[in-house]
Amino acid sequence: MDQVGFIGVGAMGRAIAERLVRRGVKVLAHDVNPDALGNFVTCGGLAAVSNKQVADECEIVFACLPYAEVCKQVALGPGGVADGRRAKVYVETSTVGTAVARELAEGLNAKGITLIDSPVVGAQTALTAGTLGVLAAGPAAQFERVKPILELFAGRLFYLGAECGIGQTAKVMSNSVTWASALATCEALTVGMKAGIDLETAVAIINQGSGANFFSQRVVPHTILQGKLDGTGALEITIKDVLLFLEEAARLRAATPVAAAISTIQHEILKSGPEGRDMLTAINYFTDLARLPRLA
Repeated sequence: MDQVGFIGVGAMGRAIAERLVRRGVKVLAHDVNPDALGNFVTCGGLAAVSNKQVADECEIVFACLPYAEVCKQVALGPGGVADGRRAKVYVETSTVGTAVARELAEGLNAKGITLIDSPVVGAQTALTAGTLGVLAAGPAAQFERVKPILELFAGRLFYLGAECGIGQTAKVMSNSVTWASALATCEALTVGMKAGIDLETAVAIINQGSGANFFSQRVVPHTILQGKLDGTGALEITIKDVLLFLEEAARLRAATPVAAAISTIQHEILKSGPEGRDMLTAINYFTDLARLPRLA
């Protein structure tokens, strides 16, 4: 297999890129954070000095980035992937929303590069467990070209058709449920503790019933129950995810009262503490409301 490019080796990007390296793929990566790039190199990856170098040397380039504006700059901005001499297929694993995915596809296509809209469902824990979902959309021929690479880190690969953007629709649909269940779990645990049920027992009770969810089963036992309120990503990212779902629903003229309520709560949680903190600190928003001691 030819060398593959990878832009963005933060938490999730690094996990995916390292999986490719461990499975025999030569990966040339770039990240604006030198520490993130250095960590990837220690695991067998190669470092590029710029995004353009990646696109100059690799026909297939992956990206895993936090925000839509960053994605647009990397793909279409000066010195970005669109300026690369060799890039032919750009696999966007980031969550950017349908409108931005289509903007990227159009801009890249003008430079002879095909976008594969390919966000992922599941966190690093899902990647480790082999259950990461990959939601791919784009022209069939180019999808088939990158499919063997996607299968190296996908637990389940969904091909959703040729239309770029449908992968984003699927991702924000999933994310909306993710954050609804996470906040509902935090709220319920707080009510249980207020009634005198210890936290570990409260979690076990939720997981015993039909309300069990990924957050309560996979996340809470390894974080909140261990006294840790970090490791899932910034609260602002979860806010972005739900806002993108609301944007997509508005485009489709679909009513979303639950997601609207979740978004309102997320913004209230954001206002209750410093910016940049982990989503898991949301539990303390609910303990504060219940006048309980904060966790961790």
